[in-house]
Amino acid sequence: MFDQLTDLKLKRTNKQAIGFYLAYFLVFILIFAICGGLFAAITGDSDFDTGLRVGQTVVIILCLALSIAIVMKKNQINFKAILLILLSGLLASILGALGGLIPIAFLTTL
Repeated sequence: MFDQLTDLKLKRTNKQAIGFYLAYFLVFILIFAICGGLFAAITGDSDFDTGLRVGQTVVIILCLALSIAIVMKKNQINFKAILLILLSGLLASILGALGGLIPIAFLTTL
C-alpha cells in the first residue's frame, strides 16, 4: 500500500493510490505547519488567519506541482490529464489538501 511513494511514474492500484493519498496528505500537513511557522517567525504576525492563508497558498502550489510532475513523469500529456491538473488546483483552493490530492491520486492510477 505504501510501496514506492516517490516513484511518480508507477501505475498504482486503487489500494496503492489510497496509500499515496494518505502519505502525501500527512507530508503536506507537515509542510504547511513548517511554512506557517516560518512565516510567523519572519513577519512576527502569529495570527491564525494569516497562517491559514499561507497554508492555503502553499497547498495550491504543491498540488499543482505534484500533479504536473506526475503527468510529466508518466509522459501522459493529454486533455484528460490537463483537466485533472486544473481540478487538483481548484479543489485545493476550495478544500485544501484534502480535496486537492484526490485528482492527484487518480492520476497515479492512469
